[in-house]
Amino acid sequence: MDVLFPYGFRYPPEFHIPTLTGEPILRAGPFSYTNAHFTMLLVMVLLVGLAFLATRNMREQPRGLQNVVELLVQGLQDFVVSIGGPNARKYLPLFGTLFLFIVVSNWLSVVPLVGQVELLHSPTADYHINFAMAVLAFVAYQTEGFRTLGLPYAKRWFNVSGFKDGPFIGAIVILVGLIELFSELFRMVTLTLRLWGNVLGGEIMLVVMAGLLFVPGLALPFVGLEVFIGLVQGLVFALLVLMYFVLAIETHEHEDEHAEKLEGDRVPSLQQHPDVHHRAA
Repeated sequence: MDVLFPYGFRYPPEFHIPTLTGEPILRAGPFSYTNAHFTMLLVMVLLVGLAFLATRNMREQPRGLQNVVELLVQGLQDFVVSIGGPNARKYLPLFGTLFLFIVVSNWLSVVPLVGQVELLHSPTADYHINFAMAVLAFVAYQTEGFRTLGLPYAKRWFNVSGFKDGPFIGAIVILVGLIELFSELFRMVTLTLRLWGNVLGGEIMLVVMAGLLFVPGLALPFVGLEVFIGLVQGLVFALLVLMYFVLAIETHEHEDEHAEKLEGDRVPSLQQHPDVHHRAA
């Protein structure tokens, strides 16, 4: 018994629950640099280093790391085009960067010592970093909406055109616009909490299961589950940001014009078919 439990047997064991945010390692007045920021820097160095190694000696017939990276980029590009159409290809850099950064950061939660030592903490297990990515995405797709549509883009929130049909309809349109504005602001919160909750919950699950199962190796199936969830959460975050871009550049006026065009094609006029008028006469 002493060989298996040299420090004594205790059940349930004492768990080292991960912290909700990163812990400061440097301070400068009201500002601090946490271990989550440091680990985020390591993830960035890793991704940039892999990109440099894959592209420093490009070949027409790729092989090795270049082949892997090209397959990954091509797969992400096909996915973006399948979701947003050919015009969404320009959002691939942001979509791919968010996806790769989040997935690698999520997978760090199952790497030994990450979250256990002072200098290492999974970036996506800190809601500050997740919120920063959500704010960046919000500013980016709102900027794209104004750049593409101009000032009429704001009509989705503040539209007074409904008052031409009466004050009641105008008030309803204004209310709907305010609800739309609130929902877009709330997107930042949902993006943050969804990612943070899943990553932090996965870390806690691994710690608890490793302690309850006596032998840490028995928790390996849960490690595989956490790897899968990390991949899914990275895809969900990046996919939602992509969808926000696609929705931002759409206009209701364009949809109305398209509907009117379809209606005109479906119901031919007498000018298009004058022979019908002659036969009727």
